[in-house]
Amino acid sequence: MKKSILALAALAFMAWGCSTSDDDSAPKGILEGTDARPTWQVPNYDLYDQTMNVEVQLQDTLKQYASAADMMCVKVGDEVRAVADGLQYDDEWLFQLTIASNDADISLVLQYYCDKLHRIFTINWTKFDASVAPTGTEGIYKPEFVK
Repeated sequence: MKKSILALAALAFMAWGCSTSDDDSAPKGILEGTDARPTWQVPNYDLYDQTMNVEVQLQDTLKQYASAADMMCVKVGDEVRAVADGLQYDDEWLFQLTIASNDADISLVLQYYCDKLHRIFTINWTKFDASVAPTGTEGIYKPEFVK
């Protein structure tokens, strides 16, 4: 009986010693989702007083998953204010957004649909400002969807 208990204890110790930690077995990369391709529609710009043009670069972490089927959208609440398909320039993916608004300084939500991952990434992005430069290198121009 004593030998059986010792054998079980040794077996449990060996199994524990051979297991991997959660960090070692975690998948590398971003997990695939189940989001369907959105049906975002370009707004009717005639209904708005102002526009804001911004060229958004896809963050480096997501570039490996990008494709021509990807989309980006800007919303105010549930209302779509801009939609753009991805354009590839060298190793960068760009989204040229024309955002419509009647109100300055309103909060904007940015959404990115990744077709390969079947996921919509959403962030609280910036405030509407028609005077913002269309291109840049930081902040609103290269938002961080994945931290």
